[in-house]
Amino acid sequence: MWRSILVPGDRGSEGGTVLADEEYKGSCRITLEKCESCCAVTCGIYGAMVHTAFADGESCLAMYEEMKKDLQEFLDTETSREEELAFYESFCNKY
Repeated sequence: MWRSILVPGDRGSEGGTVLADEEYKGSCRITLEKCESCCAVTCGIYGAMVHTAFADGESCLAMYEEMKKDLQEFLDTETSREEELAFYESFCNKY
């Protein structure tokens, strides 16, 4: 289950205003923030990868939710090291 971390309105890592910030199973975190000219979604799997994707205001929430779904599915699946690396590359290319 995802749990909230930062309070909406705080300043995010990209310098914008945090709209949502959640953590999953103590293994990853994802933050949605509204920046000056776009939205940023920054996510990380602890000890493995960090990635930031940018979107316009209309599509950022959908991208945030889709990224959460992909991260959760990955973390809930047992994978080999090769599969992990393939996921990181695929995820970063997708977003």
